Amino acid sequence: MSRSMAVYDALSDISVPPEKAKAVVEAWEAEVRNVATKSDLERTEKLLTQKTVDLGRELRGSIKELGDTVKNHGEQINALSQAIVTQGIELRAEMKEQGSGLRAEIKDQGNELRAEIKDQGNELRASIEKQGSDFRLAMEKQGNGFSLAMEKQSNELRLAMEKQGSEFRLAMEKQGGELRLAIE
Repeated sequence: MSRSMAVYDALSDISVPPEKAKAVVEAWEAEVRNVATKSDLERTEKLLTQKTVDLGRELRGSIKELGDTVKNHGEQINALSQAIVTQGIELRAEMKEQGSGLRAEIKDQGNELRAEIKDQGNELRASIEKQGSDFRLAMEKQGNGFSLAMEKQSNELRLAMEKQGSEFRLAMEKQGGELRLAIE
């Protein structure tokens, strides 16, 4: 307030009426209320400096935490990469082993299948040969039966023809004798 009084006194000394001097001082005081003093500025500067130091400390701490987090994540990623590589190697080895086992099993099954086909082929050939032999025997038997039947029919036919021939000769002889008698 001492400055306000000094301004009032100075205005009074230059013959400014007291009401106007008072109005000027009040207006000046109203303006000065919003203006910071040197001590206000020093205090503010000190607070800003302290806040800047605190924020710098917090920022460095956050950066360190983020660095640690990134480092941990990097280590985890490396561990996962190693696990993936290891699992890939194990998977390839297992696939190779299973492939070998599968090939061996397919080969064994192929050999078994070929042996079974060969056995079935041999059985089929033997069955066909047996059926062929049975068929030949049946045909021979039927042929023999047919030959005997033909021979029998042929003999019966010969006997019947001989009988008819004898009867025909007798009849002819009888007719010839009757005809001779008739002619004589």
